[in-house]
Amino acid sequence: MGKKTDKKVNSENKPGLKIIQPGAQPPCLQPDFGFCRGCFGWQNMIDAALNGDPEWENAQIHCSETNLTVTFKK
Repeated sequence: MGKKTDKKVNSENKPGLKIIQPGAQPPCLQPDFGFCRGCFGWQNMIDAALNGDPEWENAQIHCSETNLTVTFKK
């Protein structure tokens, strides 16, 4: 049997999201929910920010239904 190696990941160096205004999970993240009017879709906005889209990297992403607001952190 080989020795199991634990890789430690420094989460401080990983890109992520910073909560600006706490709120409940946006309803559009539910599997059977469509899109809210005037919203590009929470997951689409988050994915764009995390994948390096310069406009979304600097945006405050807000859910008008729950008031959750986040921004991208590098």
